[in-house]
Amino acid sequence: MRVVIDTNVLISAIFWAGKPKLLLNSVRRGEITFLTSETLLAELKEVLTSKDKPFRISTGEADKIMNHLKDIAELVNTLNIVAVCRDEDDNRVLECALDGSAEYIITGDKDLLDLKIFKGIKIMSVGDFTDWLCE
Repeated sequence: MRVVIDTNVLISAIFWAGKPKLLLNSVRRGEITFLTSETLLAELKEVLTSKDKPFRISTGEADKIMNHLKDIAELVNTLNIVAVCRDEDDNRVLECALDGSAEYIITGDKDLLDLKIFKGIKIMSVGDFTDWLCE
């Protein structure tokens, strides 16, 4: 199963217990192929280290997280250019999913969730996905 996990879900998985952490643990066990791109990882690092965000972790700590995610992820070289969403960051998620042949995008982003499906790729909340996975 090939899945793009959006930044908001990864943040939740990094800092809190719950369904996002269960999803990331499924990736660690090799049950799910986690797809990401350098662009998506850069966005995550920016959120983790930004003084405007509540996390404000050091660059060194963020680098450790990035290295771990690179170890458990399949890095996708994005070639497609998508302009479906008003938020450019959301378009980068769609590009990664498209170029990585993802089956699912897992996100908490309302704009992405409203799409439901993008070029055959199902877009689900982490709760709906983990509930479906555990059925």
